[in-house]
Amino acid sequence: MSVAAQTMLDNVETAINNILSGGAAQSYSINGRNLNRYPLKELYDLRASLRLEVARAESGGTTRLAEFQEPS
Repeated sequence: MSVAAQTMLDNVETAINNILSGGAAQSYSINGRNLNRYPLKELYDLRASLRLEVARAESGGTTRLAEFQEPS
């Protein structure tokens, strides 16, 4: 498994949870300095991408999304 991808996924999950629970503001200003966090949409997109990367790494590089069989 890609440790870097899993670490990044964990960080993205934490960021999303902090924003949703009110533990982190989307943006704020202190003494004229502004901080803007990633929008939730971008975090959700990044999470989806990282989940796929981690799943691929855990499955040996392949991910099966669906399997179709002929009716018997």
